[in-house]
Amino acid sequence: MKTEMKNLQYGDFHVHTNYTDGKNTVLEYCQRARQNNLKLIAFTEHVRRNLTYDYDKFLSDIFQAKYEFTDIEIISGCEAKILGVDGELDAPEEILYQCDIVIGVFHSFKYKDIKNYLVALKAMLRDPIVDIWGHPALFAKRHNMKIEYDEIIEIIDICIENDILIERNLKYNLPNYDFIKLALSRGAKFVIGSDAHSISELLTIQKLNEEWKCINKMY
Repeated sequence: MKTEMKNLQYGDFHVHTNYTDGKNTVLEYCQRARQNNLKLIAFTEHVRRNLTYDYDKFLSDIFQAKYEFTDIEIISGCEAKILGVDGELDAPEEILYQCDIVIGVFHSFKYKDIKNYLVALKAMLRDPIVDIWGHPALFAKRHNMKIEYDEIIEIIDICIENDILIERNLKYNLPNYDFIKLALSRGAKFVIGSDAHSISELLTIQKLNEEWKCINKMY
């Protein structure tokens, strides 16, 4: 992880702006984050190798917001999808190194079988550039892939060994509490993300506290 974050339990770790498919600006999100009493907001914009927007301008907006909202920890990031079984990410290398955090996800992965999915997932989780596993197992769920218990254990252990934070994604309600309980019992660490595409979807401190209360009961 390229930055030391102080407010893991008080932030929304998955936010999209109007640079891609979100509705609001960085500034508008920060204003709402202050209203929602959040201590951290992570801007994790979609990226691809061939970008349709200016990522440097996106970063500039974030840097400007840091000066205006000194009471909030503002993180620059990206959400990058896996391309192949080697875990390669669909993002320019310079962007992956520019931002504070990288969320690795599956979106339009061309393989729909469990074997290739697991190979690619494990490769992605071992990539030192990746910080967070985003909306865990969503692709597997959508394609009716059953991940066996021993594979789940291995995946969790890979996350632990490689300092990967696991996202509790509230938009998709993933991973489920059985997975979370198992992961916590082995020492995995979590962050919470709204996967917000508008300021109305941004987490509130009340919602965060409720979710962490449920998670902490599983220790």
